Amino acid sequence: MGEVLHAGALVATAAGACCVAADRPASRVRELLIAAVMLLAMGDMVVGGARVPVVFWAAVLLLAALISVAPGPARRGAERRMRAFDALGAVLMAALLLAAHVPASTGSSHHGAGALPLVAITLVGVVGYAVGGVVLFVTAHRDRPLVTRLPPLAMGASAVLMAAPLVVG
Repeated sequence: MGEVLHAGALVATAAGACCVAADRPASRVRELLIAAVMLLAMGDMVVGGARVPVVFWAAVLLLAALISVAPGPARRGAERRMRAFDALGAVLMAALLLAAHVPASTGSSHHGAGALPLVAITLVGVVGYAVGGVVLFVTAHRDRPLVTRLPPLAMGASAVLMAAPLVVG
């Protein structure tokens, strides 16, 4: 079941990345960076059998998020919200990758509580991110074509599909 959900998340991420690439790619280089890193990380986890360590992907995703929100040319409010949403998605995906691969402990010990706190915080983040994706889809760039508005919805769906195995399993 988890593999099917992860494959669905990969498809949703690919759809979002394609929409970002199709929508004026020259002006959305930072968004393309995040989309490409997310797609590579998820592809490695789902198709590649996690050949690259999860910690590496988490670090690259966090770096991409920082690059995405670094100061740059002034943009309109909606574009800044989309960029911040993309950066938050990269941070959330890093947390999802780590939460899915941190061994759970049977109880708390002097080393900590295992994956439970990370999973709980990540799941709360996923719910907020998915709601934010729907809100951005409906409100941001209302006058723009669907290809501009679809990435937040696709990324929200991808986060939910990636988080589902944490709840089920």
